[in-house]
Amino acid sequence: MYFVEKEEEIAGKKVFYIKQPIGEKDIIFMHGKSYTASDWLKLNDTLIRLYNLKYRFYAFDFPGFGKSEANDIEPVDFIKAFVEYKKLDNFVLFGASMSGGFALKYALVHPKKVRAIIAAAPAWIEKEIETFKNLDIPTLLLWGANDNKVDPKIGTQLKEIMPNATLHTFRGLSHPFYFENEALFDQYFFDFLKSIDDEK
Repeated sequence: MYFVEKEEEIAGKKVFYIKQPIGEKDIIFMHGKSYTASDWLKLNDTLIRLYNLKYRFYAFDFPGFGKSEANDIEPVDFIKAFVEYKKLDNFVLFGASMSGGFALKYALVHPKKVRAIIAAAPAWIEKEIETFKNLDIPTLLLWGANDNKVDPKIGTQLKEIMPNATLHTFRGLSHPFYFENEALFDQYFFDFLKSIDDEK
């Protein structure tokens, strides 16, 4: 397994991204407001298991974050531009915090592109929950029970309204639970990936 770091022009500006290019399926990891693409490399065991499951891995810095140039493009439009640039289709989209919200919004607009969604404490959607009632893509919602940034009650509301969503809340963990307890996160993350792979 190896990772390639790239800086390329996407949507008219320089974008930094990381990829693990070997595999048969695609997954995109999207960072939260306090992090960058490079932070995902801390999840070493997660990435090894993804490689063993034949997933190609992509993680980019959103415009204005990390090593990517600022751009006035809307986040959902940026995701669309990245997906088109890399010619991705039928991929798994994993977003954390702010990008968890972006993941849900992207899938709502481009449902045929996304095979499944994993949203970790998706942020900035409190007033838009009703809009996701017709989002029928397999979705795993994950939350830390002690999250003091995005209310775990939002997860319950999403679970109740989304027809194909599963929710798990991690006792004793907070907002970045995937970094706090990678092994526990992996248990639910990979059970979900297995469930969608078995449906193929």
